[in-house]
Amino acid sequence: MTRRFSFSGARRKLAVAAAAAGIVVAFSGQAQAATYYQQTSDGCASVYGDYNWWQVGTAGGYEVFDTSWNFTIWDNCSDNKGAGLYTTYYKWENGSWNWHSYTKLGSDSNGANDTPGYANSQGYSVRDVRLWVCFVGDASSCVMV
Repeated sequence: MTRRFSFSGARRKLAVAAAAAGIVVAFSGQAQAATYYQQTSDGCASVYGDYNWWQVGTAGGYEVFDTSWNFTIWDNCSDNKGAGLYTTYYKWENGSWNWHSYTKLGSDSNGANDTPGYANSQGYSVRDVRLWVCFVGDASSCVMV
């Protein structure tokens, strides 16, 4: 039996191979990292640290990420307000994307005593993550990191 070469068959196989390669690349994205510093408008609360994220898949039509962070938080004023690092994000839970508003990751409430607070941990199955520096418990003071 003689097999005939077909351009359309070769194109189809090439397209399938390229699509498979694209899927592998999409699910094995490289980790991203950034270092951030931000403070409230009056400078009384500030944060400095690293945030890392990497794609782990897709869900509900969106890319899904795992994250890690390591921040130092300063309450720079003796005003009894305290400084906090907060996050807002969507999390893939029970088959749907759920919004999480202003979740505190860490704080320093000691007021200008040269002893900062720390926040280091990980997040899983999230998207549209935003970090904020705020006075503890006061969302109107928040500034995006």
